[in-house]
Amino acid sequence: MAYANSLPPIVIKICRWFNVFCLALTFLVFLDIFLLPKVIRNEKILAREEAHVTTYSKFTGRSSRSQLDYVTLITENFYYPYDKIQGFNPREADSVKLVTTYIFNIVKTGYIKRFGEEKELIQTPGIFGTLCFLPISFGLIAVFGVVMRNNKEQLLNAAVMNLLLLPIQLWIMGYFTALFTDLDLRYL
Repeated sequence: MAYANSLPPIVIKICRWFNVFCLALTFLVFLDIFLLPKVIRNEKILAREEAHVTTYSKFTGRSSRSQLDYVTLITENFYYPYDKIQGFNPREADSVKLVTTYIFNIVKTGYIKRFGEEKELIQTPGIFGTLCFLPISFGLIAVFGVVMRNNKEQLLNAAVMNLLLLPIQLWIMGYFTALFTDLDLRYL
C-alpha cells in the first residue's frame, strides 16, 4: 500500500504527535487509577434516572418498554450509573459516598449508608468493569503508533484507530455521560 507515501509530511508529523498524545493520556489515566490516592466525596443525591430496555418492532413501528436496565444517580457533581439489582433498597438514602480518582475524577465506587451499615452500589459496565479492555487497547495502539514512527503506513493506521477510540475512551471515563442521558436515541 502506497497511500502513506503520497501524503504530505505534515500529516505524518501530526499522526506522530497524536500517537504521542494518546500515549501520554494513557499514562496519565494509568497513573490516576493505580498510583495516586483516591478522593472520597460525600454527595447529595439530586435525582435518579431509570433506563429501561425499549424494543421496536420492524413491522408495526411500535415500541414497547420492558424491564429496568440500570439506574443513574445524579449528584451535585457526578453521574453514577449502578446496576438495577442490589441486595438492598438504594432509594432509601439521600446521599452517597463516591470514591473518585485524583486527576480525572473518574468514579470508582459508590457507597450508601443504610441503617448504620455501608453498602456498595454495584456499578454497571465501565472503566473498572467489563469495559476495561478499551483503555488497554487504546494504550497498546498508542504504544504501537509511537514505536512505528518511521513506518508511515502503520503510524497512520495507529493514528486512525486511536482517533476512533478516543471518544469511546472519554465516554467510559465519564465525560459524555451528561450529554447522552438527555438524548432520545430512538431517532438517531
